[in-house]
Amino acid sequence: MIVKLKSSIFISAVALGILGVSCVASTAHASAPKTLTAEHPLTGSPASHNVTFTGTSALYSKPPVSKGAHVVAGKATLKQLASAKSSADNFVADRQATAKNGAVYYKVTSFDGQYHGWIYGGKKAGQFSGGLEPFRTFNQTTPPASLSKYTFKIAAPGFQNDGKTVTYKAPINTTYQAGKQIGDSVRYANTTFKIDGMGTRAREGDVWVHISALNSADAKANGWILYKGLRQAESPIPNNALRIDLVDSNGNLIRYINYTSANAQYDQPLGTPYETSWTLGNDDLANIQVAVRQALQGTGYNLDTISANQAGFLAQAKFGHRASLTVKSADPIPGNAIRINLVNDANAVIDTVDYTPTGAQPGQLLGTSSNGTASLNDADQKAIQSAISTALKDSGYQLTDLSTDQISDLAKTKFGGDVYLKANSSDTSIADNAVRINFVDPSNGKVIKSIDYVNTDADDPAKKGTTLGTQKSGKWLLGDSDVVEINALAASSLSGTGYLLNQEHLSDDQQSTLAQAKFGSSVSINVGKANNSTHFNLYAASSSGDSANAQQLTPTGLTYVNNSWEFPDVGGSSQPTYSQLSAADIAGLSATNLANFKQALAKYSSDSLAAINNSFKSAAEMQYVDNGQTASLNRADLDSAKSNLKNSSWSTLQSPKYPVFGKDANGSINIAWQTITYHAKSVKQNADDQSLSLTYTFDAQ
Repeated sequence: MIVKLKSSIFISAVALGILGVSCVASTAHASAPKTLTAEHPLTGSPASHNVTFTGTSALYSKPPVSKGAHVVAGKATLKQLASAKSSADNFVADRQATAKNGAVYYKVTSFDGQYHGWIYGGKKAGQFSGGLEPFRTFNQTTPPASLSKYTFKIAAPGFQNDGKTVTYKAPINTTYQAGKQIGDSVRYANTTFKIDGMGTRAREGDVWVHISALNSADAKANGWILYKGLRQAESPIPNNALRIDLVDSNGNLIRYINYTSANAQYDQPLGTPYETSWTLGNDDLANIQVAVRQALQGTGYNLDTISANQAGFLAQAKFGHRASLTVKSADPIPGNAIRINLVNDANAVIDTVDYTPTGAQPGQLLGTSSNGTASLNDADQKAIQSAISTALKDSGYQLTDLSTDQISDLAKTKFGGDVYLKANSSDTSIADNAVRINFVDPSNGKVIKSIDYVNTDADDPAKKGTTLGTQKSGKWLLGDSDVVEINALAASSLSGTGYLLNQEHLSDDQQSTLAQAKFGSSVSINVGKANNSTHFNLYAASSSGDSANAQQLTPTGLTYVNNSWEFPDVGGSSQPTYSQLSAADIAGLSATNLANFKQALAKYSSDSLAAINNSFKSAAEMQYVDNGQTASLNRADLDSAKSNLKNSSWSTLQSPKYPVFGKDANGSINIAWQTITYHAKSVKQNADDQSLSLTYTFDAQ
């Protein structure tokens, strides 16, 4: 515990001889000349004047060579302050004095104003040495690319000086007297920000971000704030995404993620139904776990393991819609520890280890980095390996040898932070009552996924060596219930891998192979790539371009394009303010609100309107409004597809509507609704899987 005593208390303590500070210490450098040759304020960046103490010199009321100088804080106190866990105990040097004997002294002040005085700083002016050294109060980093996809709002607008309510010119107590950027964020409650800077305070290890308003009129609020003081701003849900709201126990939104899948379509469930329950694919579960973990970084919340009930709930959720997961308050990580989270194949946390080597400082890297390569010393490796082995004992998992990548991840982790390492199941044997089914890519023999299909009949348990199915009249047959369950398990296991069973169902030959498989052994089943199992694909290319550059068309059930734009200053101070509006929102504006909207848009430059138009049109490109074509194409053969492309609704397709904003000679805004028309050009059948490829052209605008 750091005890802060005022200088008058120290004087009395010295007089009574109870502080352990000798009379010699209080008159350090007494033999030196008692005059100063120079004294002046320090210049340059305030951040370059941040200092901490080495513990070799005390702090004095004046330069120690001056008459009447007395101790303000002894060496022991300064050592405590140097290892403080609060940035309020940061110090800044603001003046420099030089004695005749060449000794340099610096005047320093604590950020909280509790301490100020002079300390010996070495023999070279302008360089901190002796009793103090430079200190980086804030370690700034580049925000991860994943954050650029999101926009944010201040979670709890107000005027509290708590780091997460208003914005600051610099993170609190990292730059001396930097102060607040704004003192009240209520008027910015609906302002949308992007994150363009990030870092951690050296002493607390907490995450701060620099935010900038999308609306330039709100730029006054641009500044630093705790990351956990933000919440994600809403945006439209893409057709191929499931929005997962991450909420606390009171239902308050903390963050959200849009979980996408390459082959997902609007209203399609994420998981697979099985009898009366739902199954979430292993890869989907693992990927969602990581996405949730990343989204919650710095918020003070976590969800390290998605429960079976939560997974079942997500499995039933549909793309283009939303679901939610309840998260919990995260256990704080000590500033002198690295938290090592051990995860399984589903990225769920099995156990944690807090590694606390001697001398660890908050914000300091566990390892070292040279020429872009991070390394960890042998002592740390051995100690961590031992701690992991102890934690995983009797868990059914093991991590006996840290990989090169895992060592690098550990080395790059800062004290006060955490890292995730994958452990392996220690049980690789096949149970006597199980058949291990390996799903194999026949082109290269690679095992994509494996499942253990277990006989769970307590009254008639399977014996090792007996067959999964039965033989009748010379044919091997698999039970109907086994077929249903293995189909469901295959779909769940292969979800997200890009592979699936042909037509997502075991063929007769595969059923025969499985029927002959013996309990206690393994069997292989071929699977194909998902994009080869669809019956058709639509492609489109510009009529003036090369058909080789055609892109895949995707269906949508929406009349208006699923895109939105942040419209700053829309409505004015006395009118409704429209911020983020989708195409459907604009189309649905009342006559009064539409008039206000157009009036506000009149302030926009031609370039700004062109950027908005381009955004909406780009979102509409390579989409078509599905009016039943998808169902028809799934039933078509090559001949019927050729015929229908000439004279049916397949011959032309329309994109969803998108707005085009224009300005006339009088500066008035007009809005035209347009679509992209795709014209059928050709169809061919792929030899590999007999699927159809339909090519369309469109006119570039």
